[in-house]
Amino acid sequence: MTYLTDPFSKMPQTKLLRRSLCALVLVIAGHVTLSAPASAGSMLDEGVSAYRHGNFEKSAKIFTPLARNGDATAQYLLSCQMINGAGVSADEATGWDMMQQATDNRHPDASIIMARKLEASGAPTDQIRALYQQSADQGETQAMLWLALDALDQGKPDDAKALLEKAWKLGDPRAATLLANRFTKTDSGRYQYLRSAAQRGEMRAAAYLAEEARSVDDTAEAVGWCAIATGLPGHNEHVDWKSIGDAVEKNCAKFDKDLDEQDRAANRERVDQFLATFFENYQPWTPWKPCAVR
Repeated sequence: MTYLTDPFSKMPQTKLLRRSLCALVLVIAGHVTLSAPASAGSMLDEGVSAYRHGNFEKSAKIFTPLARNGDATAQYLLSCQMINGAGVSADEATGWDMMQQATDNRHPDASIIMARKLEASGAPTDQIRALYQQSADQGETQAMLWLALDALDQGKPDDAKALLEKAWKLGDPRAATLLANRFTKTDSGRYQYLRSAAQRGEMRAAAYLAEEARSVDDTAEAVGWCAIATGLPGHNEHVDWKSIGDAVEKNCAKFDKDLDEQDRAANRERVDQFLATFFENYQPWTPWKPCAVR
């Protein structure tokens, strides 16, 4: 997997930037929305493949003529390369100009990055909101989450709820966590949202579930949810139970530390059963990352 430098690493943080939920490194992995004309589609695919595999000199050569012809995806990814100096000479000014072109051509990821840039510079909220709205209109849940938090700040809970429900319908587990904590009226409804979010890899949801399990003295689920919340090694491909056991002991022993030795051993067996069942249906969500192909 190839990493680029975050183009915002030299920018000051602001209150709005903290709320943007996207202060992440630039990861090259996965899938982007392709917007090339049919005649250029195969070339764009080749460029995206080169970019995904870290062959940035090749991707830049392919993206450059496509970007000149107005392809938003080529503009977006080439601008990332220019800003970072990946496969081309670093040229931040030209890179940001091209990022703006991609935004003008309604590339949803470029719109988010330009919104973040405006946040970092203290631009008016209306301008920032418009860019997030442009991205959200194209189905980008990262933008929907920002808009939902913005709606809550404006005292518009109904608008926030509608945005979160849409984002959750599209699979973003962070939206389910926010729905659980802000809008559910029953304990069972909150638990259902949180469990579903955790099943999609939302570790904050698992942390809430760990505390709730502890409040009802369910030590097995408390330890299990804690383990999930802290990030377990070795569960994505071949389950490494020794590493998982070590991680549980290091991070989650507080939840059953008051049990005697025999009860604690029995509890850890229940924890193993809980985790095994959890990972049978585990389908983690891939979060939005700037300049990434997912």
